Amino acid sequence: MKRLSLILSLALLMALAVVGSAAAQSGPITVTLATQNNSGVSGTATLTSMGAQTQVVVKVTGEPAGASEPDHIHTGTCANLGAVKYPLANVVNGTSTTMVNVSLDTLTAAAYAINLHQSAANINTYVACGDIKGTVAASTGTATTTTTTANATPNAAPATGEGGQATEQAALPLALVIGTGLLLTGWLGRRRARA
Repeated sequence: MKRLSLILSLALLMALAVVGSAAAQSGPITVTLATQNNSGVSGTATLTSMGAQTQVVVKVTGEPAGASEPDHIHTGTCANLGAVKYPLANVVNGTSTTMVNVSLDTLTAAAYAINLHQSAANINTYVACGDIKGTVAASTGTATTTTTTANATPNAAPATGEGGQATEQAALPLALVIGTGLLLTGWLGRRRARA
């Protein structure tokens, strides 16, 4: 009986550690992407903390059929756009998902903007932009939602950037926790059946 209590206590501590580390991660931030240059393209970018990386999911409407729109995280704001800091996967059929090698806390601590271009051939024509800003409350797992209206149009093409990688986020940590829980449950069930 003492051994069972010890095992259950260890399992509970492990579960609390996993929940505690998940709660310490920042909650998602939604950036509104406002139309630029009368493009009719607008939408949102959802930035989700993945530890030292950030998943950026861009969803837009109003893009022409068959369009492939380059988008990037730039330094600065939509009103004063700087160089490309983190390239994102092109928006195709209204969406793109990119894992960026920077934490969400870093992206919210300085001036950054997400900018969409009309096409690779028309890289100087901006179709939508939104400023990344907000305070992420790590202790509660919540974040402020950012709404930006961007009417200013920078007059120069951005420089190339660093750190973007289009990928899907694996759910390995959650699978490990669930698998461990199932193994412990099965093991405890077998122990009780023998007793």
